[in-house]
Amino acid sequence: MIISQKNQVILRHATEKDFPQIDELTMICYSAIYESFVEMVGKEIYKEIYHKPDLPWPKSKTIQNHNLFAEHPDWLWVLEEQDLIFGFVSFKLKPEKNYGIFDNSGVLPAYAGQGWGKFMYRQVLKFFKSTGLRFALVETGLDDAHIPARRAYEGVGFDHQDLITMYYQDLDKNNPSSDTQE
Repeated sequence: MIISQKNQVILRHATEKDFPQIDELTMICYSAIYESFVEMVGKEIYKEIYHKPDLPWPKSKTIQNHNLFAEHPDWLWVLEEQDLIFGFVSFKLKPEKNYGIFDNSGVLPAYAGQGWGKFMYRQVLKFFKSTGLRFALVETGLDDAHIPARRAYEGVGFDHQDLITMYYQDLDKNNPSSDTQE
């Protein structure tokens, strides 16, 4: 089902046959974010807390889209130009709390900076509004890898922030029982 069209590009509901392209796009778009995250928390902390040997990073990220699609196929949309999927966006509706939340999204680097992320986000926001929701939420990182995403979200009107940070500590390197560190 077509949601919107701009020039020769259509934004439409994803289908099962789109997943090879969506998976590849997800890995391309999230690789810099993954690398930035590992660098921020450190390789050892990442390995112990976040790494899943039975579900390595690329698979764990792509499976999020598959799981959402299995439950709500209409909550995953793709940007397509001449059979090439070059962007996607997924979201969730929380009508009991009166909001929608953006989940995963990405645009191929060759299409980045051309407004396609904003195009998708505006359509999702229109959809949220049409379903009677009052609020929209998106969660994103503050690292450099997330700069394009933050610009796109701000460009479609996201203007309230709740900034948090997570601290990590390697207890093998810092002895918590030592009183000399106070």
